[in-house]
Amino acid sequence: MLQDLEAKALAGDAEAQALVHLLRLLRRKAYQEARAYAEGFPGELRERLLAGLSLLEEAPDRLEDPLFAAEREVLLGVRAVGEGRREEAEARFQRALALDPYHHRALTNLGNLYLERGEVEAALDLYQRALKLAPDDPLVHENLAALYRKKGDLDRMVAHLKRATRLKMRPPVSLDPLTGKPKRSFRIPLWVWVSLLALLAYLFLKKP
Repeated sequence: MLQDLEAKALAGDAEAQALVHLLRLLRRKAYQEARAYAEGFPGELRERLLAGLSLLEEAPDRLEDPLFAAEREVLLGVRAVGEGRREEAEARFQRALALDPYHHRALTNLGNLYLERGEVEAALDLYQRALKLAPDDPLVHENLAALYRKKGDLDRMVAHLKRATRLKMRPPVSLDPLTGKPKRSFRIPLWVWVSLLALLAYLFLKKP
């Protein structure tokens, strides 16, 4: 399904492009932003997307919509890890990647399982793939820091910890729910500042 959707998006299909952007929000687990974005879709599609987002948060095991399948597998995989069912978790993360090879959280969670059982190089490969897909996700950098600590590479560990800290401190980017693009912050044009300074200078010099 993802390949067909991306092909339509590349061909200029506006709805497909919007759905591809929604998938990017799901990969980041930005459900609140995804919900705001889904509000901009028309009619039945809007209801479908909002219903899928609600099930992701409330009962992912009941979610059958193929658009949300990869994210569902990641969530159920994380639940399986928490309950000690690591073989099931690994299978779910692998399934998520088969459905969506760009799902960086599936990669990092799979890497965590590998690192936990001592497969450091395999974990590193997965983390580096996730980093290429999501270089601004602080969790990816935290996972890499943990891996480099295990390898004894303290310089790289510190570098990734610093990067993760900077990313966490960065103010969130507001997205336009209609376009999916970052909203432009309001900026006062330079000429306004110049005019204001000239006016203040004039008033100051005019004082008796």
